[in-house]
Amino acid sequence: MTSATTRAYAPFEPTWSRFHEFAAPLASSSGAGAAGGESSQTSHPYNRQYSHLYSARLKLLRRRCIQNAQQALKDDDNVDADADVVERIIEVKEGALSILVGTIVKEMDPKRRPPVKATYTDASAQTFLFPSEDKKAEKQEPLRSFMFDKEKGDALHLEDESGRVELTSDADGGDEANNANSLDPNKVATGVVAAVVGKVDSGTGVMHVHSIHFAGPPPVEKVSKKEGLRGASIDNEEKNDPILLLVSGLGCGSDSPTDAETGASLSLRREMLLEYLTDPQLGDGSSICRVVVAGGGITAAVDTAEDKENTKKASSNNATKTKSGKYDCTANITFSLGELDAYITEILSSGIPVDYIPGWNDPTNANWPQRPLHSCLLPKSVGFVDMFRRSTNPYESDCNGVKVLGSDGLNVADLRRFLPKNCDEVNDGNEVKVTPSSSIDALHQTLNISHMAPTGPDSLPTFPSSETDPFVMTSRPAVYFVGNCDEFEARLVCEKGETIDTAAGDGATRLVCIPSFASTGEVVLVNLKTLECDVVSFKDVCP
Repeated sequence: MTSATTRAYAPFEPTWSRFHEFAAPLASSSGAGAAGGESSQTSHPYNRQYSHLYSARLKLLRRRCIQNAQQALKDDDNVDADADVVERIIEVKEGALSILVGTIVKEMDPKRRPPVKATYTDASAQTFLFPSEDKKAEKQEPLRSFMFDKEKGDALHLEDESGRVELTSDADGGDEANNANSLDPNKVATGVVAAVVGKVDSGTGVMHVHSIHFAGPPPVEKVSKKEGLRGASIDNEEKNDPILLLVSGLGCGSDSPTDAETGASLSLRREMLLEYLTDPQLGDGSSICRVVVAGGGITAAVDTAEDKENTKKASSNNATKTKSGKYDCTANITFSLGELDAYITEILSSGIPVDYIPGWNDPTNANWPQRPLHSCLLPKSVGFVDMFRRSTNPYESDCNGVKVLGSDGLNVADLRRFLPKNCDEVNDGNEVKVTPSSSIDALHQTLNISHMAPTGPDSLPTFPSSETDPFVMTSRPAVYFVGNCDEFEARLVCEKGETIDTAAGDGATRLVCIPSFASTGEVVLVNLKTLECDVVSFKDVCP
């Protein structure tokens, strides 16, 4: 007689309150809810300037950037003179080797800058960031990126409260290849805090940069490890470790756009995932201690039908027609939320806690940080009081003594637009195709600069904050993820931010790019003790 297999358990503590504090305001227009009896005119966040946010970001990361720059200069045999730290850019001396700290401003020709034209009701977050010029195109164009080209009017500046200075690299082709810290405009974006080492030309006022240094990965926060699984009675020793399941892009409300071509069914793949979770005898299902849904839980709302083809799509996606002849997207959202609520309830009923991170299509505020979904939108799921958590976007928690940090992926998608990987000429040089950096490289970059959303508020919509920048990383996460990626990617980095093969000590961070379930049918499993991760694929159509 075999013993019954029970569910895995891991201690959990949500720590996303710091994002919740700087999310959308709750005070009404009459000033109700304002702290200290202040009126709405003084308490509303949009009465502040975004310059306060950049100042707070610079203040938090300045010291770490200077330390990394000074340490790099000590190890650099090619630098003879000592570099002085200049407190303000306006005080820099011409011709003297100096260390300046400020915010990168990457100015591009407005005609070449990636456009942001779409609205909240558009098809997806990718449509918002990378709108297609052809409105009747069946498929959304891929992510676009642009190479920095000084000859076309692009310029790179370093800015603080006192002023700005233009930057250019002083490295020749051979030296630049040997200098890992050389300035490359295609590896930075507006909003990144950095320390630059170089000299300001007395004739042009341009600073010739010898090297650039970032804040580096945040310091490791010592946490008490909580060992063991409550009630686990599994024979296989390798399955005793708690496993965190990461999924994004469930797409409740309709099938995936690619399903019509392949004959697959997204709803069937969701059922396969549900059976994998609820049946403890299937694979690692019994060791899964928690499920995190990283955005993309519901499909996009149906917008106004502009032609017959769109009208058919709107009708098939449960949209209702109003008196004005337009299609009401609220019915589609209601249907999608109902399906999502029922799906999450099934997971919770099996004894697995679920954390839900809102995304671009969810009915919450659009600007980052995004507030959790209201409890009335998921009435069945919120009945599981101690098991279902409605988190902010970004997400942060302590699971089994492991710090977990992540988002729905919009921050990394936006950053990729300004980090091109290579440039290829197409059609005899008439068209230039620029390939953006991979999602894992962009995610790794945010860890090295200690900021989750460096492009906000320049291109990523965020709320202004005068006190601090909630997206600055003050302590190092052990698991750092983003959702809604094109494919699964994972990387393990050490305390210095370098890629390693195996975790050693408490300073390693596991970077995870979660693929969209609607597009790939894949979920990611992360072992919270070893930080090893694996991908599980659910396919209902044989290749």
